[in-house]
Amino acid sequence: METLALIETLDRDGQPRQILRVSQWPVRIGRAIDCDLVLDDPHVAALHATLDMREDGLHVVPATTVNGVRLGRASVAPGSTPLLPASGQMTLGVTTLRVRLAGEPLAPEQRLLDLRTIERRNATTLVALIAIASMWKGFDLWLSAVPGAPGSTLAWGYLSAPIGLIVWCAVWAIGSMLFQRRFAFWAHLQVALTWLLVAVLAEEVSKQLAFALSMPLIEKTGRLVFAGALAMMMWRHMGLLLPARRRAFGIAIVSAVVVGGGLLLVDRSVSQEPLVGDLYLGTISLPGVRIAKPVSIDSFVKSAAPLQQTLSRWAKPGDDDDAPGGDDDD
Repeated sequence: METLALIETLDRDGQPRQILRVSQWPVRIGRAIDCDLVLDDPHVAALHATLDMREDGLHVVPATTVNGVRLGRASVAPGSTPLLPASGQMTLGVTTLRVRLAGEPLAPEQRLLDLRTIERRNATTLVALIAIASMWKGFDLWLSAVPGAPGSTLAWGYLSAPIGLIVWCAVWAIGSMLFQRRFAFWAHLQVALTWLLVAVLAEEVSKQLAFALSMPLIEKTGRLVFAGALAMMMWRHMGLLLPARRRAFGIAIVSAVVVGGGLLLVDRSVSQEPLVGDLYLGTISLPGVRIAKPVSIDSFVKSAAPLQQTLSRWAKPGDDDDAPGGDDDD
């Protein structure tokens, strides 16, 4: 018999897990065994909906149910029989169905996302990232190490970050194994190394520029770039885990950054702290990279004069009584 349509039951990743070939209309959908498409969903009625082909196209005819039918995110009003769009999806209970009619144009073939091929193609980049990260960690350890520290302390200081990175990527790779059925460790490692290096370089370069130009705003901008790079790293990890949900993950991450950042700004404002960064520029680099001209003592004292009014306004009443040499009450 001629196949008029396919009705696909989709899993949570949007992949078909059950397919019904339709050879005649109407098609009854529900949990009852006399339905044409039987769904194993406790939130679906015995007869939940019927698909009926009419002159103007395929219509959804909902039955009298508790949970109703949804087309996309819109619920179908009781008594209405909406037209199902091409390759349209509808949700009955917690089950999503997609209907493909015969003769509908197909989407163009998509290029296969082969993580192994991508990993081999980007092997040189990955090796370069590992080398850069290793040299950067060694340089940072050389700057921060205490003279005379034992070798075990230095070794742990050098190896702790790589071990943590390996564990981090292994956890994401296990998630890829669960959802994508492939252990994408090297792909996750490249994502982590790329965006961690972007974050660290943005922070360090902004500190040096802020010192050279005597502009604390540059350091504050570097901290914002640091936070944005970490958020981008999380989005890329999640994109490898569930590629079909990248947009939803992006919206969730942006929302978390906006809400969390807003709460942090409110907290710092209440605590009378700078909204971003520290009160003073804390980076002291080589004098040779200093570009900004030094400020004279008179200019500095004159520019700091307005602070007296601010400090006086913040001072608590009675502070003078606690000052050294004050009169004691008998």
